Amino acid sequence: MIGVGKRGECYLTAFIVIIVLFSLLTASLTISKVVKGLRAHKNRTLQRKAVLAGGMSAQAVINSIRQTNVQVDDQPEVLLDLTVTKQDGEVVHTVVKTAIQIVNIPAFQKGNIIEVKYLTVDDTQQFEVVGAYLP
Repeated sequence: MIGVGKRGECYLTAFIVIIVLFSLLTASLTISKVVKGLRAHKNRTLQRKAVLAGGMSAQAVINSIRQTNVQVDDQPEVLLDLTVTKQDGEVVHTVVKTAIQIVNIPAFQKGNIIEVKYLTVDDTQQFEVVGAYLP
């Protein structure tokens, strides 16, 4: 380099090494976060499928439906406020976040009765909507 002595080259080399190390660290953290997010999403989907496959059936009245700002494979995600009546007569209030296929939206209106399944996982009851969209 013209006009840069040995000391300047040393600083430039150190600066480049610091930038490369910072870039590698940032990339590693980003990849790690993405992998954790994908793994959590996969586990949640498997858990939802387990509830639908092995859960107890119940009837639920839709108290309200609200669309979130999320879409899953171009299907709207909604929050369903439900009053669930279990097979033993117990009534439970819950809110389920799920995706509904656009063509099925008319069946998911306030006051409609829908089928849900529930399962106790880790001392918590989890509810899933039968007919909801699962990727």
